[in-house]
Amino acid sequence: PSTNEEPVLFDTAEIPWWAWVRRFHLPEAEKLNGRAAMMGYVLALFIDKLTGASLLDQQNSFLGLLALHITVFGILLIRSSSDLDKYKNLLDEATFYDRQWSASWDGVTRPSEKQ
Repeated sequence: PSTNEEPVLFDTAEIPWWAWVRRFHLPEAEKLNGRAAMMGYVLALFIDKLTGASLLDQQNSFLGLLALHITVFGILLIRSSSDLDKYKNLLDEATFYDRQWSASWDGVTRPSEKQ
């Protein structure tokens, strides 16, 4: 019988590698690949209608490659709408001390650098 008195040791070597891949990596990869494919298709269709450049012309141009990379990296960085809140909080945290420093000088004349 097991008890809660002793710590439970979890050994990842006991679980086959394919179970880890199927459980954790494939569903997320399928979702991201599907989103990237749909965004790529819609953007390529939009650019084709707007400029008349075919898909191959888009892939061989600098702007086409740039748009492709921006789309793929954007999808990797923003996987869900909750990620936007995380990035907003990260930006607020990164600029907190700058805002606090600037607020400490409200209503106070700052000394010049020569003084």
